[in-house]
Amino acid sequence: MESIFDWVEPTEAGLFDTSDGVDRLRDVLRIHRAGDHPDLEGCVAAIVGVLDRRGSADGAQTDRAAEWVRSKLYGLTVMDRWAPVADIGNIAAGNAFEDSMAALDVVCQELTARGIIPIVIGGSQVLSISMYKAFGRQDRPINVAVVDSTVDFGGDPQQVDGGNWLNQLILPEEGHLFDLTTLGHQRYLVDGDSLQLMSRMHFDNIRLGELRADLGTAEPILRDADLASFDLGAVRAADHPATPNVRPNGLTGEEFCQLARYAGYSDRLSAVGFFEHDPSRDGDGRGGQLVAEATWCFLEGVMHRMGDHPRGTTEDYLQFTVVLDDGDHEVVFFKSPRTNRWWMDIPTPGSGNRKGRVFLVPCTYEDYQSASNGQLPDRWWRTQQKLV
Repeated sequence: MESIFDWVEPTEAGLFDTSDGVDRLRDVLRIHRAGDHPDLEGCVAAIVGVLDRRGSADGAQTDRAAEWVRSKLYGLTVMDRWAPVADIGNIAAGNAFEDSMAALDVVCQELTARGIIPIVIGGSQVLSISMYKAFGRQDRPINVAVVDSTVDFGGDPQQVDGGNWLNQLILPEEGHLFDLTTLGHQRYLVDGDSLQLMSRMHFDNIRLGELRADLGTAEPILRDADLASFDLGAVRAADHPATPNVRPNGLTGEEFCQLARYAGYSDRLSAVGFFEHDPSRDGDGRGGQLVAEATWCFLEGVMHRMGDHPRGTTEDYLQFTVVLDDGDHEVVFFKSPRTNRWWMDIPTPGSGNRKGRVFLVPCTYEDYQSASNGQLPDRWWRTQQKLV
Protein backbone atom coordinates (compact mmCIF):
# COMPACT_ATOMS: atom_id res chain seq x y z
CA MET A 1 0.00 0.00 0.00
CA GLU A 2 3.02 2.30 0.36
CA SER A 3 2.95 2.85 -3.41
CA ILE A 4 -0.15 5.00 -3.14
CA PHE A 5 2.03 7.81 -1.80
CA ASP A 6 3.94 7.82 -5.09
CA TRP A 7 0.82 9.46 -6.57
CA VAL A 8 0.11 12.15 -3.97
CA GLU A 9 1.80 15.13 -2.33
CA PRO A 10 1.50 16.09 1.36
CA THR A 11 -0.88 18.81 2.51
CA GLU A 12 0.32 22.32 3.27
CA ALA A 13 1.98 22.77 6.66
CA GLY A 14 0.04 25.99 7.36
CA LEU A 15 -3.20 24.06 7.80
CA PHE A 16 -2.25 22.70 11.20
CA ASP A 17 -2.98 25.82 13.25
CA THR A 18 -4.55 24.96 16.64
CA SER A 19 -5.86 28.38 17.60
CA ASP A 20 -9.49 27.25 17.49
CA GLY A 21 -9.10 24.66 20.26
CA VAL A 22 -8.62 20.94 20.69
CA ASP A 23 -10.78 17.95 19.78
CA ARG A 24 -10.86 19.06 16.15
CA LEU A 25 -10.60 16.93 13.05
CA ARG A 26 -6.96 18.00 12.62
CA ASP A 27 -6.27 16.28 15.97
CA VAL A 28 -7.61 12.89 14.88
CA LEU A 29 -7.13 12.72 11.10
CA ARG A 30 -4.14 10.70 9.90
CA ILE A 31 -2.64 13.44 7.76
CA HIS A 32 0.01 13.08 5.06
CA ARG A 33 2.59 15.67 6.07
CA ALA A 34 5.99 16.28 4.54
CA GLY A 35 8.14 13.24 5.30
CA ASP A 36 5.37 11.46 7.22
CA HIS A 37 3.09 8.96 5.48
CA PRO A 38 -0.06 8.19 7.50
CA ASP A 39 -0.90 4.64 8.52
CA LEU A 40 -3.89 3.50 6.45
CA GLU A 41 -4.52 0.34 8.44
CA GLY A 42 -8.09 0.31 9.75
CA CYS A 43 -9.11 3.54 7.99
CA VAL A 44 -12.71 3.74 6.80
CA ALA A 45 -12.18 6.76 4.51
CA ALA A 46 -9.42 8.89 3.02
CA ILE A 47 -9.53 12.48 1.78
CA VAL A 48 -7.89 13.02 -1.62
CA GLY A 49 -7.34 16.49 -3.11
CA VAL A 50 -6.95 17.07 -6.84
CA LEU A 51 -4.90 20.12 -7.89
CA ASP A 52 -6.08 20.26 -11.51
CA ARG A 53 -8.62 22.74 -12.86
CA ARG A 54 -8.89 21.33 -16.39
CA GLY A 55 -12.44 20.40 -17.35
CA SER A 56 -13.93 23.30 -15.37
CA ALA A 57 -15.12 26.53 -16.97
CA ASP A 58 -12.41 28.86 -18.26
CA GLY A 59 -10.83 30.85 -15.45
CA ALA A 60 -12.27 28.73 -12.64
CA GLN A 61 -9.60 27.99 -10.05
CA THR A 62 -11.06 24.68 -8.89
CA ASP A 63 -7.52 23.33 -8.46
CA ARG A 64 -7.25 25.41 -5.27
CA ALA A 65 -10.36 23.87 -3.71
CA ALA A 66 -8.75 21.03 -1.73
CA GLU A 67 -6.45 23.15 0.41
CA TRP A 68 -9.10 25.86 0.82
CA VAL A 69 -11.65 23.31 2.07
CA ARG A 70 -9.10 21.70 4.38
CA SER A 71 -8.52 25.09 6.04
CA LYS A 72 -12.20 24.98 7.06
CA LEU A 73 -12.56 21.23 7.60
CA TYR A 74 -9.65 20.74 9.98
CA GLY A 75 -11.16 23.18 12.49
CA LEU A 76 -14.49 21.33 12.76
CA THR A 77 -15.13 19.27 15.88
CA VAL A 78 -14.91 15.48 15.98
CA MET A 79 -18.26 13.71 15.63
CA ASP A 80 -19.64 11.55 18.46
CA ARG A 81 -18.60 8.29 16.77
CA TRP A 82 -15.18 7.97 15.23
CA ALA A 83 -13.17 5.47 13.25
CA PRO A 84 -9.78 6.15 11.65
CA VAL A 85 -9.83 8.51 8.66
CA ALA A 86 -6.77 9.53 6.63
CA ASP A 87 -5.98 12.59 4.57
CA ILE A 88 -3.50 11.25 2.05
CA GLY A 89 -2.80 14.63 0.42
CA ASN A 90 -3.12 15.88 -3.14
CA ILE A 91 -2.79 14.61 -6.68
CA ALA A 92 -0.77 17.23 -8.56
CA ALA A 93 -1.76 18.38 -12.04
CA GLY A 94 -0.13 16.17 -14.65
CA ASN A 95 1.41 17.32 -17.91
CA ALA A 96 -1.89 16.34 -19.54
CA PHE A 97 -5.31 16.12 -17.96
CA GLU A 98 -5.31 12.40 -18.76
CA ASP A 99 -2.31 12.03 -16.43
CA SER A 100 -4.23 13.55 -13.52
CA MET A 101 -7.22 11.34 -14.24
CA ALA A 102 -5.05 8.24 -14.47
CA ALA A 103 -3.48 9.05 -11.11
CA LEU A 104 -6.89 9.45 -9.50
CA ASP A 105 -7.98 6.15 -11.03
CA VAL A 106 -5.01 4.36 -9.45
CA VAL A 107 -5.50 6.03 -6.06
CA CYS A 108 -9.21 5.16 -5.99
CA GLN A 109 -8.47 1.57 -7.01
CA GLU A 110 -5.96 1.12 -4.22
CA LEU A 111 -8.16 2.71 -1.58
CA THR A 112 -11.33 0.81 -2.48
CA ALA A 113 -9.35 -2.45 -2.64
CA ARG A 114 -8.61 -1.87 1.03
CA GLY A 115 -12.21 -1.02 1.85
CA ILE A 116 -11.32 2.68 2.28
CA ILE A 117 -13.77 5.24 0.88
CA PRO A 118 -12.08 7.93 -1.27
CA ILE A 119 -13.44 11.43 -0.53
CA VAL A 120 -12.25 13.43 -3.53
CA ILE A 121 -12.21 17.23 -3.24
CA GLY A 122 -11.29 19.70 -5.95
CA GLY A 123 -11.22 20.05 -9.69
CA SER A 124 -13.90 19.44 -12.28
CA GLN A 125 -16.73 16.93 -12.07
CA VAL A 126 -15.08 15.25 -15.05
CA LEU A 127 -12.90 13.54 -12.44
CA SER A 128 -15.92 11.38 -11.60
CA ILE A 129 -15.04 9.38 -14.72
CA SER A 130 -11.79 8.21 -13.11
CA MET A 131 -13.63 7.22 -9.95
CA TYR A 132 -16.18 5.29 -12.00
CA LYS A 133 -13.46 3.49 -13.97
CA ALA A 134 -11.87 2.39 -10.72
CA PHE A 135 -15.09 0.51 -9.97
CA GLY A 136 -15.41 -0.76 -13.53
CA ARG A 137 -12.32 -2.90 -13.10
CA GLN A 138 -14.19 -4.86 -10.42
CA ASP A 139 -16.37 -6.31 -13.22
CA ARG A 140 -19.73 -5.81 -11.51
CA PRO A 141 -22.79 -3.58 -12.08
CA ILE A 142 -22.20 -0.02 -10.88
CA ASN A 143 -24.80 2.48 -9.64
CA VAL A 144 -24.02 6.20 -9.79
CA ALA A 145 -25.85 9.14 -8.18
CA VAL A 146 -25.13 12.69 -9.36
CA VAL A 147 -26.17 15.87 -7.53
CA ASP A 148 -26.12 18.69 -10.09
CA SER A 149 -28.21 21.60 -11.41
CA THR A 150 -27.82 20.26 -14.96
CA VAL A 151 -27.64 16.86 -16.66
CA ASP A 152 -24.13 16.82 -18.11
CA PHE A 153 -24.85 14.84 -21.24
CA GLY A 154 -24.64 15.54 -24.98
CA GLY A 155 -22.34 17.73 -27.05
CA ASP A 156 -19.30 16.42 -28.86
CA PRO A 157 -18.44 12.99 -27.37
CA GLN A 158 -14.82 13.50 -28.46
CA GLN A 159 -14.48 16.58 -26.22
CA VAL A 160 -14.93 15.77 -22.53
CA ASP A 161 -15.61 18.57 -20.08
CA GLY A 162 -17.79 19.41 -17.11
CA GLY A 163 -20.82 19.88 -19.38
CA ASN A 164 -20.89 16.42 -21.01
CA TRP A 165 -18.85 14.02 -18.84
CA LEU A 166 -21.85 11.68 -18.42
CA ASN A 167 -21.26 10.60 -22.03
CA GLN A 168 -18.31 8.57 -20.76
CA LEU A 169 -20.58 6.63 -18.41
CA ILE A 170 -23.60 6.11 -20.65
CA LEU A 171 -22.23 5.59 -24.17
CA PRO A 172 -19.51 2.89 -23.88
CA GLU A 173 -21.08 -0.51 -24.57
CA GLU A 174 -18.43 -2.33 -22.59
CA GLY A 175 -19.15 -0.35 -19.40
CA HIS A 176 -20.64 -1.71 -16.20
CA LEU A 177 -23.13 1.07 -15.51
CA PHE A 178 -26.40 -0.39 -14.23
CA ASP A 179 -28.17 2.61 -12.74
CA LEU A 180 -27.69 6.38 -12.98
CA THR A 181 -29.79 8.94 -11.14
CA THR A 182 -29.39 12.70 -11.29
CA LEU A 183 -30.68 14.74 -8.35
CA GLY A 184 -31.55 18.43 -8.30
CA HIS A 185 -31.46 19.44 -11.96
CA GLN A 186 -33.28 22.62 -12.99
CA ARG A 187 -35.48 21.89 -15.98
CA TYR A 188 -34.85 25.22 -17.76
CA LEU A 189 -31.13 24.36 -17.85
CA VAL A 190 -31.52 20.87 -19.32
CA ASP A 191 -32.07 19.85 -22.94
CA GLY A 192 -35.27 17.80 -23.20
CA ASP A 193 -33.56 15.33 -25.57
CA SER A 194 -31.07 14.43 -22.84
CA LEU A 195 -33.87 13.68 -20.40
CA GLN A 196 -35.72 11.61 -22.98
CA LEU A 197 -32.62 9.56 -23.78
CA MET A 198 -31.97 8.83 -20.12
CA SER A 199 -35.62 7.92 -19.65
CA ARG A 200 -35.38 5.42 -22.53
CA MET A 201 -32.41 3.88 -20.73
CA HIS A 202 -34.57 3.66 -17.57
CA PHE A 203 -32.41 6.11 -15.66
CA ASP A 204 -34.11 8.53 -13.31
CA ASN A 205 -33.80 12.33 -13.19
CA ILE A 206 -35.28 14.06 -10.15
CA ARG A 207 -35.67 17.78 -10.72
CA LEU A 208 -35.01 20.38 -8.05
CA GLY A 209 -38.65 21.04 -7.15
CA GLU A 210 -39.42 17.35 -6.63
CA LEU A 211 -36.29 16.86 -4.56
CA ARG A 212 -36.88 19.84 -2.30
CA ALA A 213 -40.54 18.84 -1.78
CA ASP A 214 -39.39 15.57 -0.20
CA LEU A 215 -35.64 15.30 0.33
CA GLY A 216 -36.13 11.82 1.80
CA THR A 217 -36.78 10.43 -1.68
CA ALA A 218 -33.02 10.73 -2.27
CA GLU A 219 -32.11 8.43 0.64
CA PRO A 220 -32.86 5.07 -1.06
CA ILE A 221 -31.18 6.30 -4.25
CA LEU A 222 -27.97 7.17 -2.41
CA ARG A 223 -28.30 3.99 -0.35
CA ASP A 224 -28.13 2.00 -3.59
CA ALA A 225 -25.24 3.95 -5.17
CA ASP A 226 -21.61 2.88 -5.41
CA LEU A 227 -20.43 6.38 -6.36
CA ALA A 228 -21.89 9.79 -5.50
CA SER A 229 -20.71 12.86 -7.42
CA PHE A 230 -21.61 16.30 -5.99
CA ASP A 231 -21.37 19.43 -8.16
CA LEU A 232 -21.33 22.55 -5.98
CA GLY A 233 -23.26 24.29 -8.75
CA ALA A 234 -26.34 22.45 -7.45
CA VAL A 235 -26.40 24.84 -4.47
CA ARG A 236 -28.03 28.26 -4.72
CA ALA A 237 -25.76 31.31 -4.86
CA ALA A 238 -26.87 32.58 -1.46
CA ASP A 239 -25.37 29.49 0.19
CA HIS A 240 -22.50 28.77 -2.19
CA PRO A 241 -21.36 31.65 -4.40
CA ALA A 242 -18.03 30.07 -5.31
CA THR A 243 -18.67 28.03 -8.44
CA PRO A 244 -18.07 28.70 -12.16
CA ASN A 245 -21.82 28.61 -12.91
CA VAL A 246 -23.39 30.34 -9.92
CA ARG A 247 -27.20 30.58 -10.05
CA PRO A 248 -29.93 32.10 -7.86
CA ASN A 249 -31.87 28.83 -7.48
CA GLY A 250 -30.73 25.50 -6.16
CA LEU A 251 -30.42 23.39 -3.06
CA THR A 252 -29.94 25.10 0.28
CA GLY A 253 -26.77 24.45 2.23
CA GLU A 254 -28.71 22.34 4.73
CA GLU A 255 -30.21 20.19 1.96
CA PHE A 256 -26.82 19.69 0.33
CA CYS A 257 -25.33 18.54 3.64
CA GLN A 258 -28.28 16.20 4.27
CA LEU A 259 -27.71 14.56 0.88
CA ALA A 260 -24.03 14.14 1.80
CA ARG A 261 -25.04 12.47 5.05
CA TYR A 262 -27.43 10.12 3.22
CA ALA A 263 -24.50 9.15 0.98
CA GLY A 264 -22.24 8.48 3.95
CA TYR A 265 -24.90 6.43 5.72
CA SER A 266 -25.23 4.10 2.72
CA ASP A 267 -23.71 0.66 3.37
CA ARG A 268 -23.01 0.29 -0.35
CA LEU A 269 -21.50 3.64 -1.30
CA SER A 270 -17.74 3.32 -1.74
CA ALA A 271 -16.59 6.68 -3.16
CA VAL A 272 -17.71 10.30 -3.13
CA GLY A 273 -16.51 13.49 -4.81
CA PHE A 274 -17.14 17.21 -4.25
CA PHE A 275 -16.34 19.21 -7.39
CA GLU A 276 -16.48 22.66 -9.04
CA HIS A 277 -15.64 24.75 -5.96
CA ASP A 278 -13.70 27.90 -6.91
CA PRO A 279 -11.94 29.63 -3.97
CA SER A 280 -11.21 32.71 -6.11
CA ARG A 281 -14.95 33.50 -5.95
CA ASP A 282 -15.23 32.75 -2.23
CA GLY A 283 -14.37 36.07 -0.64
CA ASP A 284 -16.01 35.47 2.74
CA GLY A 285 -15.22 31.74 2.79
CA ARG A 286 -18.83 30.58 3.10
CA GLY A 287 -18.56 28.34 0.04
CA GLY A 288 -15.50 26.52 1.36
CA GLN A 289 -17.19 26.25 4.74
CA LEU A 290 -20.18 24.56 3.10
CA VAL A 291 -17.98 21.99 1.34
CA ALA A 292 -16.19 21.33 4.64
CA GLU A 293 -19.49 20.86 6.44
CA ALA A 294 -20.80 18.57 3.69
CA THR A 295 -17.63 16.49 4.03
CA TRP A 296 -18.15 16.41 7.79
CA CYS A 297 -21.76 15.26 7.30
CA PHE A 298 -20.64 12.55 4.89
CA LEU A 299 -18.13 11.28 7.45
CA GLU A 300 -20.75 11.37 10.20
CA GLY A 301 -22.98 9.21 8.01
CA VAL A 302 -20.11 6.73 7.52
CA MET A 303 -19.57 6.57 11.28
CA HIS A 304 -23.25 5.69 11.79
CA ARG A 305 -23.55 2.97 9.14
CA MET A 306 -25.73 0.13 10.40
CA GLY A 307 -24.88 -2.65 7.94
CA ASP A 308 -28.54 -3.58 7.65
CA HIS A 309 -28.71 -4.37 3.91
CA PRO A 310 -30.28 -7.87 3.71
CA ARG A 311 -27.57 -9.26 1.43
CA GLY A 312 -27.31 -12.79 2.71
CA THR A 313 -30.76 -13.51 4.09
CA THR A 314 -34.04 -11.75 4.66
CA GLU A 315 -34.97 -14.12 7.46
CA ASP A 316 -34.78 -11.51 10.21
CA TYR A 317 -36.64 -8.84 8.25
CA LEU A 318 -40.32 -8.03 8.28
CA GLN A 319 -41.87 -9.15 5.01
CA PHE A 320 -44.90 -7.59 3.32
CA THR A 321 -46.40 -9.02 0.13
CA VAL A 322 -48.67 -6.84 -2.00
CA VAL A 323 -50.68 -8.30 -4.89
CA LEU A 324 -51.76 -5.55 -7.27
CA ASP A 325 -55.33 -5.33 -8.51
CA ASP A 326 -54.47 -6.64 -11.97
CA GLY A 327 -53.26 -9.88 -10.40
CA ASP A 328 -50.20 -9.91 -12.68
CA HIS A 329 -47.76 -8.30 -10.26
CA GLU A 330 -46.73 -9.26 -6.78
CA VAL A 331 -44.42 -6.89 -4.96
CA VAL A 332 -42.55 -8.15 -1.92
CA PHE A 333 -41.20 -5.60 0.57
CA PHE A 334 -38.73 -6.07 3.40
CA LYS A 335 -38.33 -3.78 6.39
CA SER A 336 -35.31 -3.67 8.67
CA PRO A 337 -36.38 -4.01 12.32
CA ARG A 338 -33.25 -2.09 13.37
CA THR A 339 -33.46 1.02 11.17
CA ASN A 340 -36.99 0.87 9.71
CA ARG A 341 -35.47 1.14 6.22
CA TRP A 342 -37.30 -0.57 3.35
CA TRP A 343 -36.33 -2.71 0.33
CA MET A 344 -38.37 -4.31 -2.41
CA ASP A 345 -37.71 -7.51 -4.30
CA ILE A 346 -37.44 -7.27 -8.10
CA PRO A 347 -38.04 -10.57 -9.95
CA THR A 348 -35.14 -11.43 -12.23
CA PRO A 349 -35.63 -12.93 -15.71
CA GLY A 350 -36.60 -16.57 -15.57
CA SER A 351 -37.20 -16.47 -11.86
CA GLY A 352 -40.92 -17.11 -12.07
CA ASN A 353 -42.96 -16.12 -9.06
CA ARG A 354 -40.40 -15.81 -6.21
CA LYS A 355 -38.43 -18.86 -7.37
CA GLY A 356 -35.31 -17.15 -8.67
CA ARG A 357 -32.53 -15.05 -7.24
CA VAL A 358 -33.64 -12.29 -4.91
CA PHE A 359 -32.72 -8.84 -6.28
CA LEU A 360 -33.36 -6.21 -3.65
CA VAL A 361 -33.41 -2.44 -4.21
CA PRO A 362 -33.88 0.18 -1.52
CA CYS A 363 -37.20 1.98 -1.38
CA THR A 364 -39.36 4.04 0.95
CA TYR A 365 -42.43 3.42 3.04
CA GLU A 366 -44.27 5.57 0.49
CA ASP A 367 -43.41 2.97 -2.19
CA TYR A 368 -45.06 0.33 -0.04
CA GLN A 369 -48.10 2.55 0.38
CA SER A 370 -48.29 3.11 -3.38
CA ALA A 371 -48.22 -0.63 -4.02
CA SER A 372 -50.86 -1.16 -1.34
CA ASN A 373 -53.04 1.33 -3.22
CA GLY A 374 -52.60 -0.60 -6.46
CA GLN A 375 -49.86 1.50 -8.06
CA LEU A 376 -46.63 -0.18 -9.14
CA PRO A 377 -43.69 1.89 -7.78
CA ASP A 378 -41.69 3.62 -10.53
CA ARG A 379 -38.41 2.36 -9.11
CA TRP A 380 -39.67 -1.25 -9.22
CA TRP A 381 -40.68 -0.89 -12.87
CA ARG A 382 -37.46 0.84 -14.00
CA THR A 383 -35.25 -1.73 -12.27
CA GLN A 384 -37.24 -4.64 -13.65
CA GLN A 385 -36.90 -3.26 -17.19
CA LYS A 386 -33.11 -3.11 -16.83
CA LEU A 387 -33.04 -6.73 -15.68
CA VAL A 388 -35.01 -8.01 -18.66
